[in-house]
Amino acid sequence: MKRFAAPLVLFTLAACRTSGPAPTQPAAPLSEPAAIDEAALDRSMDPCTDFYQFACGGWLKTVEIPADRPIWSRGIMELRERNLLLLRQILEADAAGRGDPSDPYAKKVGDFYAACMDEAGTEARGLQDLQTEWARIDQISDRAAVADELAYLHGRGLFPLFAFGSDQDARDATQVIAVVVQGGLSLPDRDYYLSQDAKMVEIRGLFDAHVVKMFELAGVAHPTAAQDARDLFQLERAIAESHWSVVELRNPERTYNRVELAGLEKLAPHFAWKRYLAGLGHPEITTISVTTPKELQEFDRLLETAPLATWRLYFKWQLLSEMARERALPQRFVDENFAFVSQAFTGSKALEARWKRCVSLMDDDLGVAVGRTYVQRYFGSAGKARTDALVAEIEAAMRRDLDAVPWMDPTTREKALAKLAKVENKIGYPARWRSYDALSIDRGSFFKSRLSASAFEVQRDLHKIGRPLDRSEWLTSPATVNAFYNPSMNEITFPAGILQPPIFNRAAPPAVNYGSVGMIVGHELTHGFDDTGRQYDGAGNLRDWWTDAAAKEFERRAECVAKQYDGYVAVGDVHLNGHLTLGENLADLGGTKLAYAGFQAARAGKSPPPPVAGFSADQQFFLGLAQGWCTQMREPFARMLAATDPHSPAQYRVNGPLSNLPEFAAAFQCSAGKPMVRPPEQRCVVW
Repeated sequence: MKRFAAPLVLFTLAACRTSGPAPTQPAAPLSEPAAIDEAALDRSMDPCTDFYQFACGGWLKTVEIPADRPIWSRGIMELRERNLLLLRQILEADAAGRGDPSDPYAKKVGDFYAACMDEAGTEARGLQDLQTEWARIDQISDRAAVADELAYLHGRGLFPLFAFGSDQDARDATQVIAVVVQGGLSLPDRDYYLSQDAKMVEIRGLFDAHVVKMFELAGVAHPTAAQDARDLFQLERAIAESHWSVVELRNPERTYNRVELAGLEKLAPHFAWKRYLAGLGHPEITTISVTTPKELQEFDRLLETAPLATWRLYFKWQLLSEMARERALPQRFVDENFAFVSQAFTGSKALEARWKRCVSLMDDDLGVAVGRTYVQRYFGSAGKARTDALVAEIEAAMRRDLDAVPWMDPTTREKALAKLAKVENKIGYPARWRSYDALSIDRGSFFKSRLSASAFEVQRDLHKIGRPLDRSEWLTSPATVNAFYNPSMNEITFPAGILQPPIFNRAAPPAVNYGSVGMIVGHELTHGFDDTGRQYDGAGNLRDWWTDAAAKEFERRAECVAKQYDGYVAVGDVHLNGHLTLGENLADLGGTKLAYAGFQAARAGKSPPPPVAGFSADQQFFLGLAQGWCTQMREPFARMLAATDPHSPAQYRVNGPLSNLPEFAAAFQCSAGKPMVRPPEQRCVVW
């Protein structure tokens, strides 16, 4: 499903054709960076003391974070910036009527981008569009009508209170059911409302002033706006108190609560659920699971006790803040939103160019449509073939690893191997291209086009409920610079967007690519066997397939990793939460080991490759891994990520796994006692 709207601070899934276009070689060659970036190195640092600093220190000293970014990296962020430029070329041609004639949706894509880029039109019409929506909200005259407004907003991709969409049944992955997901907060997480940490208290003060200012910009007088801000915060704080924590949300047993429609009516009996479903256009939906039952119980209490005026206020704010964030309102709203976000969360010094935001929104809303041309121009058949081969090699390494893991008993090992054999690989682009025939775009109003595109996606998602599962569906666009493992589908997805330099450098020696993209492949495979993924079987069902002995040994070894990362400082006085980041840390550790094993197997029996920049093949592998993570981050953003992000900061994604690997110590001849060599009794070994 398309999950609830991103928190306020974040920026950062009918008839179809039965096959994709035959991918060609890229229309224009992409610049290939050096295999090993010698300028990025800090040769004054002993690699056995701090390998991240050794690999990235030169880069860290010379590279500044772009003014419009809270974070910059030599790998992912550079590649995302490049992809924005590539997509922009496609979108500008589509908007000018010069799109690919074989693309059936070039006009809709072009109209959406043109509407987004029409800043003058947004200045002239954006506030009027908002006020039209607010006038509808003002018509809520009784509590039963809250269901109508929630259905209206949810049906357009805005998710006050909770998100509602499709998902696989965790106990029967062949079924597509509805799921109610906790949400509805303006700030990133419940702790921003509840914690007494000084920074959290400060951010609450900034948020109050921001809400007041935004309402005033929309025409609300100051005394009323100030009271509105207080009432809004109190409602959201009550919602926050009913949320699971970010660590609790990682437990699929906790978040699977299939209650059906009758169960929803018991959890929140004062809410007109059938009226809500009818408003969404899907009164037939009855198979439903809930991530956070206590949130619905609290919603039911608030529905009866909070004044109707507060509910109207809350819905107005949700619409106002979302459309300001998406730049569908006049610039004064956009500027105020940026000022708050920058001060509280990102530290960015400048608003990103409008075209960048429009390209990102296009990839979010119509990404599969524009991805067709992207694949034809920039991916190429050679890129897909090389990635397919690399994934097969890493999977073979994992099979060998599972065969040899000493702590796993034969019964559990057999089932683990069976699960690995069923992993589906989605590489580059979907086998079938999505239909956008039913989508309507209003080139004259970006506000309306944004809601229309979101409404199309919501209906496409809800239509899946109760129908046969489509295992060929892609949950991301082909141009996405990311990769992921989906436990319910038991699949890994590598879009064409991430299979570009510097992540996948076709000109680099194999050692470098095994370290960079190979580690990411191993990382995603390991997610199938991390603390969350291991709870799903090969068919994608949430089912305990482990013996008690094997499960206890896994948990003991995983706890070693959690404690290791608990000891790392994220920023200032804030430590990492080893249990929040546990799944990603396990995947980093396992992915590094698997990629290295795959590399060793691929070069077995071959002559040693020549050195590159004075580094042996083994050293190239680890440098290829590390230099993809070279990262600069602003302090406010680092604090926000430490509280909410399951990924560790870049330096620990390098030094954390490598300090556990004897192969790294051997490659750089690190002696015992060095910081990059954890003593055997402290070494964390899982997969």
